[in-house]
Amino acid sequence: MHKYKTAIVGCGGIARAHMQGYELLENIDVVAVVDPIEEARTNYMEDYDIPEGYSTVKEMLVKSQPEIVSVCVWHLLHDTVTEEVAKGKSVKGIICEKPMAIGVAKADRMIKACEENGVKLAVSHQRRFTPGWERAREIILDGAIGIPLRADLRVKEGLANWGTHSIDGARFVLNDPKPKWVMGAVERKTDKYERNTAIEDSCMGLIHFENDLQFFIQSDLLDNNCDAGKFFIRGTEGMIHITETVVKLFNGNTNGWEQVDIHLEDGDQAIGGKTNASQTEELIRWIEGGPEHRGSGYKARETVELMMAIYESARQNEVVSIPMQEKEYPLEKMVTEGKLPVTIPGRYDIRGFLDRSNIDEKRYKQLKDDGLPHHIIMRTLHEEQKTD
Repeated sequence: MHKYKTAIVGCGGIARAHMQGYELLENIDVVAVVDPIEEARTNYMEDYDIPEGYSTVKEMLVKSQPEIVSVCVWHLLHDTVTEEVAKGKSVKGIICEKPMAIGVAKADRMIKACEENGVKLAVSHQRRFTPGWERAREIILDGAIGIPLRADLRVKEGLANWGTHSIDGARFVLNDPKPKWVMGAVERKTDKYERNTAIEDSCMGLIHFENDLQFFIQSDLLDNNCDAGKFFIRGTEGMIHITETVVKLFNGNTNGWEQVDIHLEDGDQAIGGKTNASQTEELIRWIEGGPEHRGSGYKARETVELMMAIYESARQNEVVSIPMQEKEYPLEKMVTEGKLPVTIPGRYDIRGFLDRSNIDEKRYKQLKDDGLPHHIIMRTLHEEQKTD
């Protein structure tokens, strides 16, 4: 069995989820991490016994010669880091965090760089590997709800955050239908960001696919019991309700809503590490000549386009056909064009607590020694800064 040398770029919280998956695989050897903040990479190296740490991707590629690289930086860096990693002579595969990119042009550049260098690109829409979504896909393809007509998705914290998982996951469950047009609406009265990316206060979108299948997604409009891993699909012969670990079916053969046995194994309730491991295993099979990864860059690019089309429809006040013409970030264009004037001033980032550039590292170590997880430590430190 070939053991793949692996590196991780970006030592934040999401990188730990990637590491949890890698730790489950005997054919993965994580040899290096990259982060410009020395304390971040040192903590990571100590926590996971990783031998090499670098401040730049360039140095890591030359000295560590990885074959698989996780790109776990913030959204606006996904394209440039992926392009740089793809040029590494040893690199065979990349797993980039979601959303793939902010704008279709950036997604296209990522795909082009990987194609030109013979690198397989997967995007971490890892919910394509959750047992509930996999089983729901099988049920729908078997015809249990007839012809799917409508999927209803409800998310929060922005399209680029939860929305990308929901749209991509619903596409997977419904066998990746081809989109035809999109209609969207957006509100942004506050100066709101997520991981340094401008986002909306709320939005909704109607996505029309082939065979008259439609998705309706709303973000930050009704958050009660809201989850990016939960949605509802109605068909000509029944309905299905889907979460990551529970599937309920309603059709002519069930006595009302019936919970489907999806054969959860021990540990499947804690799916983070297992799904990340599964997406890595499938990437390796693709590298070794197997079929295209279910979360490939090609599929993720379509999810990016649908999110951007919701914004572009709001920007143009009209239906947007797919493929869309606008290749940059329509929401940012609306902001600069004065179409979304801020009425409640004060820039804020809903993931600002993840910024490690100005935290008290001694206090971080103290909280870490107390056994607190990384994201709780970061949130605590930023709250303490506000109090001070």
